[in-house]
Amino acid sequence: MANFKTHFNIAAAGTGISSAVLLSAGHTDINTALWFWFLGTIGGLLPDIDSDNSTSLDIIFNIFTAVILLMVLRYITGEHFREIRFIELLVIPLAVYSIMKWLIRPLFEKVTVHRGSCHSLLFLILCGLLTTQLTWIFNNEYVTKSAILALLSGGFVFFGGLIHLILDEIYSVDLSNIRIKRSFGTALKIAYFKSKGATFMMLVASIALGYMLPETDTTINLLADWSTFNFY
Repeated sequence: MANFKTHFNIAAAGTGISSAVLLSAGHTDINTALWFWFLGTIGGLLPDIDSDNSTSLDIIFNIFTAVILLMVLRYITGEHFREIRFIELLVIPLAVYSIMKWLIRPLFEKVTVHRGSCHSLLFLILCGLLTTQLTWIFNNEYVTKSAILALLSGGFVFFGGLIHLILDEIYSVDLSNIRIKRSFGTALKIAYFKSKGATFMMLVASIALGYMLPETDTTINLLADWSTFNFY
């Protein structure tokens, strides 16, 4: 299978070009294009988070910890809550980090196996839908614009992860000796059916998040119109 550097570089290149295409077509602005690029690159690392002690696992969990921390701070300092005190700015980050580091991550490592449930299209769909929902919740000032941002954010996470799975399948073919390695077919799979419980829960969660999607017509119409695309 491809190593971390290859996954990172190819995912960054593929999603970077895609975000640049959207920018050139006037479908997004520079800041949003960079956001899509970032999400797509992270998506390219997601399937390997089931590999214990991998670089992808470290990066994803650090980012996830930061996101959880920001969500907690935003909730506490929301319009219906008081201003946060200095001592809380010290305690809350430490508590969130400790929970993620010493509770959530060990539990995650225990219940997952490499190239298992996380190395599947179903997992990527779930991640894409979850990204869409979170982006939709935290950017709902302008409904139409937020729907486009949310759906494309989820799409870039899925696209980055798909690049990862395809790369691993490509590396399963030895072109030098014209043979197929034993790992062929374990990367680009619909779901990890050996773990029926995890597969069922991901399927249920994906269906639920699918029903909660923002309206899609505006985004589809936007992506169908390339009349303003500027190649030069």
